[in-house]
Amino acid sequence: MAANLTGNWKLVESQNFDEYLQALGVDADKRKIVVSASPRHEIQQDGDSFTVKTTGLQNKTISFKLGGQFEDELPSGKVKVVPTLVGGKLHFEIEGPKGKMTTDREIRADGRLYMVMTAGNGTTCTRIFARE
Repeated sequence: MAANLTGNWKLVESQNFDEYLQALGVDADKRKIVVSASPRHEIQQDGDSFTVKTTGLQNKTISFKLGGQFEDELPSGKVKVVPTLVGGKLHFEIEGPKGKMTTDREIRADGRLYMVMTAGNGTTCTRIFARE
C-alpha cells in the first residue's frame, strides 16, 4: 500500500511543465496561463477510495476507487483514467486525445508529494507539492 496521501498540498516547484504541456498540444497562450498557476490539492484517502479537490486556475473535484475508471478533463481535452497502486505509488493510466499518458503520485523521503507526469511521446515533468 502507498503512503497515505491525505492532506492539503500546495505547489512549490515544477520541472519541465511547459515542455510537457507542449507535448500534449496545448497552445502557447494557454500554456502561459497554466504554467503560471499555483494549484492546491486537498486529498482524502480512505482505503482504496480517493477524493482529490483541486483549487487554483481550475476548481474541480474527482472521486475514484483503485482499479475503476473515471473521466477527467485535462488541458489537452477529455480523458479516461484508470487508477492503481504500482510500486507504492498512486498510478494513473490515462487515455486521451494525445494518446496514452501516465501520472504517478508519491510522498518521498523529504515529506513532499511528487507528481510525475509522462506524455505519450515520453516527455516527463515533475510537480512538487508541500504539505500545508
